[in-house]
Amino acid sequence: MRKNTLAKKRMGVGGRVFEVFNYVFLTLVAFTTLYPFWYVLLKSILPFEEAIKSKFLIIPTGFTMDSYKYVLSTDRFTNSLFVSIGVTILGTVYQVLITSLTAYAFTKKDLPGRNILFNIIIVTMFFGGGLIPTYLLYKSLGFIDNPLVMILPHAISTYNMVVMKSFFTSIPYEIEESARIDGASYFKIFFRIIMPLSLSSFATIALFVAVSLWNSWYGPMLYLNDKKFWPMALVLRDILVKTDMNSMQGEYVSESMMLSESVKMATVIVAIVPIIIVYPFVQKYFVKGVMVGAVKA
Repeated sequence: MRKNTLAKKRMGVGGRVFEVFNYVFLTLVAFTTLYPFWYVLLKSILPFEEAIKSKFLIIPTGFTMDSYKYVLSTDRFTNSLFVSIGVTILGTVYQVLITSLTAYAFTKKDLPGRNILFNIIIVTMFFGGGLIPTYLLYKSLGFIDNPLVMILPHAISTYNMVVMKSFFTSIPYEIEESARIDGASYFKIFFRIIMPLSLSSFATIALFVAVSLWNSWYGPMLYLNDKKFWPMALVLRDILVKTDMNSMQGEYVSESMMLSESVKMATVIVAIVPIIIVYPFVQKYFVKGVMVGAVKA
């Protein structure tokens, strides 16, 4: 306590002004960051009449859960929610597993054609086949109107592979060498040694992949004509951009309710809550995983 008092006395007028400026500046940054979410949340719980009149909100002027009841009672939205959950879980496990195995293989200097294969994969970060050739390829593979189009073509993320390769390289080689002497196979080493030592890397990449899959709508819009396969992000886009609420299945409430701003905002909140719930569980691994992948060659 005494040290803090002495430090403040030595700070001087300029230091105190700078400290006040920092507090004010960071408060404004925090407000501008959090207010959009707060605004959407308040709009989602306001009655229809209040939602139309209110432009700038700090404190709710009314409260109703009708918008959430309506959103969660519509067959189209609940179906898309289950589609997104399934695609996110399966796609995350699939992509992280394939990407990590590929990254682990590239850490082996005795891998035949290692440099050539690695460079071929790196090229895909800068060049793509194009929209029409990709569509024709997916069509020939039977991916059109197939929900697997949201999972199978995304086996490897080149950026994530490079990050994981850098992380695996940081693990002491002696650990793996001793396991090889004891007769362990590469797969056993990977699943029993490499994965437990790389939890921060796996958690970070899994978060990147899960958020990407959860928010994906452009690919499904191109390749999925059947709306029963639409993920939640595409349904949300349909609601917010096209205001096509009439196409939602479920109990009919009223025309004003269907066109209500509060319904749109409730849909946004329901869409982002799952990711917000997941993030705290991987946050402790996040910084470590990103930093190690960033600084290691």
